[in-house]
Amino acid sequence: MGKMKLGLPPAAIAELERSEIGHAPAPGSEVRPGHVIDGRYAIIRILSQGGMSTIYAAEDLHEDARPVVLKIPMQKLGMDPKTMARFEREAEIARRLNHPSVMHFYAGPANPSRAYLVMEYLEGETLYHAMSRVPHYPEAEALKIASRICEALAYLHENGIYHRDLKPENIMLCHDGSIRLMDFGIARSDKSPRLTYVGFVPGTPHYMAPERVQCKRGDARTDIYGLGAILYEMLTGVIAFDHEDPMVIMNSRVTADPEAPRKINPSISPQAEEIVLRAMAREPDDRYQTAAAMQTDLDGPGRVEITGRSSRLTPVTRARRFWRKARLIAPWVILPLLAQAVGFLLLWHHFAKK
Repeated sequence: MGKMKLGLPPAAIAELERSEIGHAPAPGSEVRPGHVIDGRYAIIRILSQGGMSTIYAAEDLHEDARPVVLKIPMQKLGMDPKTMARFEREAEIARRLNHPSVMHFYAGPANPSRAYLVMEYLEGETLYHAMSRVPHYPEAEALKIASRICEALAYLHENGIYHRDLKPENIMLCHDGSIRLMDFGIARSDKSPRLTYVGFVPGTPHYMAPERVQCKRGDARTDIYGLGAILYEMLTGVIAFDHEDPMVIMNSRVTADPEAPRKINPSISPQAEEIVLRAMAREPDDRYQTAAAMQTDLDGPGRVEITGRSSRLTPVTRARRFWRKARLIAPWVILPLLAQAVGFLLLWHHFAKK
């Protein structure tokens, strides 16, 4: 099967030796370490697993055991047309991407045995893991990382692609100093048909733009909001609108503003605060209109005009959180209860007349 460059701990090696190492997975079964996909990709280990797909470290045996990453949809969802349509859209977007700060995708076999994506294997860590080790990032470093993300976003937007799920987990900080924007699972392309999601809005509540909460498709300014939320967290060490209830988080994004960053971390410059608050404006028209415009300010914060945004913020109060949540659940909880109450009164009135 070739030399495994990625390496394995002894216990995992022993487990592989007991398995059908080198064999293809049975049709309809999940992929596991030791399998070889299409006689080419030797599966080494699971890197991460979500509700829709699993990410594997693997080696490309046709390319001198080159380390790669495979993204494979969960087999239990393999027959779901909507799931596969979403995966096929991600694959179509992946084929159009070619930028040093965007995850690189490799061409796979012409007739694969199952759906999967082949990506470059990166040495480094996600921004999420890097942020977890420090109270907050130094301002200059945070602005530099955000600028690189802006450069990747500008490339995507110029090609009619919108990520729509920016978060620290989807940004890789590589050991060579470069970054990669990853995971295009819910990205939108101007050239792809619209996919309808019933019952939920795909995305991550902590970084979701208000228009996405309202089930709108989103555009370049949606990604700018997500980057603003990431920069807010890098500078303050706090997640904007953080709450244990996702519904409260999403409602707060629609009707309130985040707390001024300098109230949390006074060492932040007024210019950096201005950049964050402009990127996180509730109305898309009030944000940076392009990633390039935001990058200009990130690269030259000394030239940023202070407009007093921090003094015009609408805060989230405990009472307002309650009523926003109540409005959200009313159609599903409050209205049925009112209907039952009305029914009870009508029944009581009917028997009272007798």
